[in-house]
Amino acid sequence: MSKNQFPAPAQQSGTQAMAGAVIAVIGVLAAANPQSVLLKALSDAAPQLASAVPTLVTACGAIIAAFSQPPRISRR
Repeated sequence: MSKNQFPAPAQQSGTQAMAGAVIAVIGVLAAANPQSVLLKALSDAAPQLASAVPTLVTACGAIIAAFSQPPRISRR
């Protein structure tokens, strides 16, 4: 029986980090435009939640990007 029974982890292309950055930017844009249709509808339903959503989306995107492998950039 060999000591290493698990396959080597595949190298990630950085897609998860890029997706996290995009999610963070969407959260920032939502915070910059509080008059959007989605945030207005959410504000009518739950005012406290509507003010927290842009910040929450930005934070989640930043956390995903921070804990992901950086994208590989090829040098030419």
